[in-house]
Amino acid sequence: MICICVASNDPGLANACRVILCQLIPESFEICREIGEGAQVYIWDAESDTAMPEVMRTAQGSVKLVIAPKQSLATMRSSLPPGEFSFIQSPWTMLSLQVFLSSIALRSESIGTEPPNPNLKLGGDRVLQKLLEANARVQENEQNRINFLMRAIHDIRVPLMASHGYCGLLLAGQMGELTADQRRVLDRMKRSLARLSGLTDSLMNFLGDAQYSHTTQFHPSSIEASVSQAVHETLPFVEQKGITLNLDVQPPAHPLCFDSGQIEQVLVNLIDNACKFTPKHGVIDVRGYSTEDRASEGRPSGRYRIDISDTGPGIPAELRERIFDEYASYQGSSGRSGAGLGLAICRMLIDAHQGRIWATSNDPGATFSFELPCAPRQAELSPGRIPRRADSLARAV
Repeated sequence: MICICVASNDPGLANACRVILCQLIPESFEICREIGEGAQVYIWDAESDTAMPEVMRTAQGSVKLVIAPKQSLATMRSSLPPGEFSFIQSPWTMLSLQVFLSSIALRSESIGTEPPNPNLKLGGDRVLQKLLEANARVQENEQNRINFLMRAIHDIRVPLMASHGYCGLLLAGQMGELTADQRRVLDRMKRSLARLSGLTDSLMNFLGDAQYSHTTQFHPSSIEASVSQAVHETLPFVEQKGITLNLDVQPPAHPLCFDSGQIEQVLVNLIDNACKFTPKHGVIDVRGYSTEDRASEGRPSGRYRIDISDTGPGIPAELRERIFDEYASYQGSSGRSGAGLGLAICRMLIDAHQGRIWATSNDPGATFSFELPCAPRQAELSPGRIPRRADSLARAV
């Protein structure tokens, strides 16, 4: 039985250790919150209110882990006896704890006793420390990446809001009278800018910043109008490559209730994705039609489906779910490749509508499809909240 002492004000640390060890060595460990002598493993959180327990400094043959912020690690390494301590950068993660505790599990049969080869034990400790340091660097790089994207998105929001305001001034006639064509173009621009502003909110939410958590506003909406707006925004890309864009959008059999800005974002992302991979003078088909579910509790059972098909390279079967992952990249035999957040955001927004989205491969090309439930089921969700980034990614295969 391994005794593990955890000195921390964070109850989640001891609970995380318990969860990991239950998988590695069930019924072969105990976790003590009272720090005393005789433990085989000591874990100290440097950000807790108490100083390092003296027993950690004096215990012989025990495994010792210090969890400390980045700015304190160098000082602690120089002040503690070399080779006796392992270090994890705070905030700790389940992965870093698992690396450390896995080494404990591997040595569980001999821990607390003198190993037959001290040099082998020392070498293993050094490997463990290198793994923990590598994990800390990965964790730091990931946080730096998120911080960079958050700053960039925040900077983009400012000119977007200004441009949206200028469109409003023009449409209000404060800069002079407008012709009908000018008003129609400006109205389209304002709507596009509003949707882009919503996209920045979604990106902020996707990156996990709680203050930018965005609510999905369900209201009766026209799917035909949303498709028309998305086509208008992507038309320059279609014309640039001489692509033939075919539209066949049928009226829904049942009323639809959705956030038009978010569904337009999904449509723009999918049509833009099709444009990217369709060769010059290729074809893109956009179809919209109703489908039927089994009726439940007297409610209308319909769903509305959108299919966006291209004539570019197809998608290998094993990659058709992964392309909805964050920053997914895929490479087919015909050179179809891509990376980014576009498809991941599509899945996040469709999840918020209790719909589903998927991809299939054609000959040639690919089809991206999504379905929305009918209005009564949607009304039960109003207002809804876009899934948090972690929840969305957990559902993405």
